[in-house]
Amino acid sequence: MRFLSAALLSCTLLFAAYADARLYSTPILAEAEALLPSAPEKALEVTKRYLLQRRLAVSTNRPHSNNESDRSIRTPLNTVHAYLITAKAHSALGNHDAAWEALDKAKSMAEENAIKHAKLEIMLTQANILFYLDGKPDDAAAILDILLSNITETTGRRPTSTARLDFEAKMLNAIITTENETETESLAQFADVEKALGRQPDIEQKVRYQIAIGNYYLGIKSYELALSDLLSAYWLASENDLSAQIASASLSLTKLYKQQGAMDKALQHANQAAEFYEQYDLSRGLSETQTLLANIYSQQGRYNFALVHYFNALDIENMLSRATNIANINVSIASTYLKLLRYAQADEYVNRAISVARNHDLTQPLAQALLLKGERAMLENEPDIAIDALKQAMQNAESLKNRGLMLECLARLSQAYEQKGDFKQALQIQRRFDLLNKRNESQKQVQEAESFKYRQRVIERQLQLEDMQRKQAEDEEIIVEQKKINLFLIGSLAVILLILVLRHRAARLRQHQLEDLQKELYAHPRSGLRNLRMLNDRLSNSLAKSSAHFEQWYLGEMIHEPLSDKLSFAMFEVPFLKVVYLQHGYHQGLELERKLGDYLQTHIEKPARLYHFSDAMFIYIEPNAETLNEPEKLAGKIQSLIDNFVQESRLKDVDDRLRIGMADYPFLPRAFTSINDKELIDILLMATSAARQASKLEHTSHWVHLSAIDSAPAACFADNNVRQACLDGINTGLIKVKTSALRGINWQTVHESDKN
Repeated sequence: MRFLSAALLSCTLLFAAYADARLYSTPILAEAEALLPSAPEKALEVTKRYLLQRRLAVSTNRPHSNNESDRSIRTPLNTVHAYLITAKAHSALGNHDAAWEALDKAKSMAEENAIKHAKLEIMLTQANILFYLDGKPDDAAAILDILLSNITETTGRRPTSTARLDFEAKMLNAIITTENETETESLAQFADVEKALGRQPDIEQKVRYQIAIGNYYLGIKSYELALSDLLSAYWLASENDLSAQIASASLSLTKLYKQQGAMDKALQHANQAAEFYEQYDLSRGLSETQTLLANIYSQQGRYNFALVHYFNALDIENMLSRATNIANINVSIASTYLKLLRYAQADEYVNRAISVARNHDLTQPLAQALLLKGERAMLENEPDIAIDALKQAMQNAESLKNRGLMLECLARLSQAYEQKGDFKQALQIQRRFDLLNKRNESQKQVQEAESFKYRQRVIERQLQLEDMQRKQAEDEEIIVEQKKINLFLIGSLAVILLILVLRHRAARLRQHQLEDLQKELYAHPRSGLRNLRMLNDRLSNSLAKSSAHFEQWYLGEMIHEPLSDKLSFAMFEVPFLKVVYLQHGYHQGLELERKLGDYLQTHIEKPARLYHFSDAMFIYIEPNAETLNEPEKLAGKIQSLIDNFVQESRLKDVDDRLRIGMADYPFLPRAFTSINDKELIDILLMATSAARQASKLEHTSHWVHLSAIDSAPAACFADNNVRQACLDGINTGLIKVKTSALRGINWQTVHESDKN
């Protein structure tokens, strides 16, 4: 149990290993796995949606395939992967039954389809859950032995796919080994992990390895070695923006600096870790950082700050229902109240800790709580109560074989007997304390010897560094000579660079000229609006894109109908532009037409577009229009624009009537690609011509909107003459005509040429 803290910390690193995308992962599952370290709830949501929205593909041919070009299916291999992600997410959230249920589903799917490599992934996940969630290191180690044996057999055939599994299995095996094995055996396991990293290790795996071995050194109190590995991991993670690993390294450095008395550095790293866990709402990590912050404040004598953080941690632990942590935090709160001489509150939380520890058979928290109870009794001069509590604490400490706790119990017990006046018994217990303390001193001497050896290696490296610096100075003299040779080359390069700069400037000038010419090419010479040339270039591409999106939706490749790709078209004629030149002259005609162009450009809201089709005709295009299938609103909007322009320009005796022809794209609801850009313009011209007829008869603005009914077949537009097809559609009722005209429209008169 002495490395339990290190194991629990490594749990935060467990799922970071799976953030890298598998060779068989779909982008959706890769995204879910990337969310495991920071947001397991979201990872669970993504995988659940993936499993619900996709049906399982028939696996008669290739169950190992990862090809999911059809987004409505999922392969057996990726289904196993989805269940594994679900199991890991539930494990991170502490959902025991749900984690095992998901893992069982993954096993069943892998066995049904004989997916051997997936079985290795399942074994690794099972070992992780057994160790971190169920607290069964022996069972986890047994599975890892089988897994490593299978990996060894398959390495020759699939080295790439098994390299990561080999590293993860050895990493977990090393962490489990530190629970019970000797230092030699533990270091040997970590050496195997380092070999598994390879010559060019993955940065994230290297950081996790350094954190794990740093935690091990911290557990055995080899502080110099722990500091070296943890700092290296911290800076490497910071350089590569590995947020989860930065938080884990900060948490370990907090413990290290706290034990070494560097409280400022401990607070700095604890706050950094707390920010990460709070940002991603990771309750377990946040509880541990809150407890560490409280311990630091308590050690500094800032007890009120400590109590705030203890209570925050206690709230989280009550929510997680982790009895061991609840008992330990209650002991810490009681100890803090005892230092503040608030005995009533100290008694309350000591009793809570004892109750929780006894109800859940927690030996170590019970021993610490009883020890604290004995201290409180001694402060209130109740030696009998203190002796009883301290004896019970001593029994629990002996069952744990915790020498540090045993020494504390013996010291307090000796003081209690002395307070009672039983000096003989106090002396006997003091002798036991001295004997046990000598053994601890021997261990400290061994640790100090190791520390001395480490410092010796540091000094040797420093001497080597000084020798390298001397050689560097000699090399610098040689470099100076080389610089002289390089000066000539630099001068030559400068001349070449100057030539390149001049050529670049000339090229940029030509580019600007080309852009200006392009603007002139695609702008109407009088109004400055986009002209017919740009309409011809852009409209076909726009309609093709919209048609492609509609085809995807129609075939089921897109979930929601792409409303943003529906287009409303309006062709409108401004009659006064035809006569303005005759009435006011060429100069004023040009000026008025330019003003109209500028006005329309400033009042058309994107993504709507406006094109100057011909002398007095314009085409207005509005994607995903609010006026879709409501032509009267679109006509009103255009009429309002022209009326406002006439008012602002103070034009008198101007015929502001408009003739507006409208249609929507796609024109045929069941055949999106049947009508191309040129045919659509023909339909608009036809509608505008009808509006002109109505305007001449009724002497006011009119609009005409053509639209095909939902069931209109594409065959009715198979003929190249789209105008005749529209006439036939109007006559047969396949094309609906909406208009503002009161007298109706005589299509035969308007399009006599088409009829002939």
